[in-house]
Amino acid sequence: MKKIIPIILIVLSSCSSSVSVITVNEEYGYHITNKNLKEFSNPVKATVKQVKSKEVSAEFDYMKKYLIIGHDDLIPNGIFTYAIVKGSDTIYASSNLTYWFYKERVILYQSPIINVETINDLQ
Repeated sequence: MKKIIPIILIVLSSCSSSVSVITVNEEYGYHITNKNLKEFSNPVKATVKQVKSKEVSAEFDYMKKYLIIGHDDLIPNGIFTYAIVKGSDTIYASSNLTYWFYKERVILYQSPIINVETINDLQ
């Protein structure tokens, strides 16, 4: 029993730092809005990359908390190019990664970790 607990903690901690970055393929880059976000799950239209990074995971959590108090009318019909998924939560982002959308809330936020300069490194 003593050996099982550390293994469970390792598995849980490794899972909690796993984030998926979904990028819309170039051909479909201007077609996903808050009306058809399910298109991010279409393998023809999007590419998925697993990212195991505590920094990215922590940034996701920070943005999620920030988005909970976001504005619901900032960009009501924005176009989204990225989806960042952690567990059952998904945050969507504009092509320049400055507008973030979560559960009908939008914020204008420039992430120091998930941004245009670093997104290719994450993938």
